[in-house]
Amino acid sequence: MIATNEGFWVFYLLDYEPNPGQECVLGFDELYGNRLARQILSSYLRNSIIPYSMIFSGPASANMLSFALAFAKGINCLEMEGDFCGHCRHCIEIDKEIFIDLNVLQPDGQNYKKEQIIYLVEDNYKKPLKAKRKINILKEAHKMNDMAANAFLKVLEEPASMNVFILLTDNLRAMLPTITSRCQTLKFSPLSSREIETSLKQKGYDEEKALLISYLGSTMDSALSTDFNQLMKKRDNILSILESLLTQKGTDSILLDLFNLGKSREKFLEYFAELVNILELLLRDIMILKIDNESNFVINIDYKNKLRELSRFITMEKTLFLIRKMEYLLRDIQRNLNVKVLLQEFMTSYSNNEVDYV
Repeated sequence: MIATNEGFWVFYLLDYEPNPGQECVLGFDELYGNRLARQILSSYLRNSIIPYSMIFSGPASANMLSFALAFAKGINCLEMEGDFCGHCRHCIEIDKEIFIDLNVLQPDGQNYKKEQIIYLVEDNYKKPLKAKRKINILKEAHKMNDMAANAFLKVLEEPASMNVFILLTDNLRAMLPTITSRCQTLKFSPLSSREIETSLKQKGYDEEKALLISYLGSTMDSALSTDFNQLMKKRDNILSILESLLTQKGTDSILLDLFNLGKSREKFLEYFAELVNILELLLRDIMILKIDNESNFVINIDYKNKLRELSRFITMEKTLFLIRKMEYLLRDIQRNLNVKVLLQEFMTSYSNNEVDYV
């Protein structure tokens, strides 16, 4: 028996991508993590009971699109029943998002336009051109305005057997209850760092690289595609930023660099999230070294001596304060607040020794 939540099924899924250079995702048995979810989705395929409408809900780092495409291949694979081969014509075209009976939509600007949803309504009863079923994947499905959401309800209220709708969202609460109540919701969660590390070791990565990549890559997908040398260069730069913050030398140049990066919001958000992640790991190691100067639990092992030096410039309380401060800054930037003002306020408060009062 599958537990239910507010009237619809809830499954916990984990996402996985192929090795770098591999042309297609392999079948469900090769997907890493969450055996129950694989069994449930395979059961859908084996028993030809495919939900008409589903919501994949979870953090952006779960990379839910990959799992949606894998399910699309399972439905339309030419070689296998109840799974997918990953190498037939349909599987390859779906993987590359060029399959004629696959629609992958994303918001036009800040929100879905009503015209985008009307297209789905009109297409709802048209037969697939060569697939068993047409697959419609909506990225950021919570970004439907009221008109678009109400238009989409017509699709859900008049289901057609030849269609499958998969709505991807990292903000389920922002979706209309009238939509969520008509969909089976599958909740995604990212792999833990330990799971990613174990998988990387199984794939031939040495222990030190696997440990670092598992913490610095937020998903299995990003971990597998990580250029280790490039990652080390980024970490070197971010260590320099941390040193400037702790010693309060060169903070003006840090602010100037961040201002310049902030001109492209999308790239800046990606960079800043990574910067905060790496800074927090470095500060985590500093706290461990303050407790035990010879600890074996340090992640950035090759920086051990440097981090010991930096630990002299900050107390445990101040370290925790700085971590919280950076997380609040990242949160506010992600909320589309003014990047320049936020950075200026952060650096001003830090330069004015606000942290010293902790």
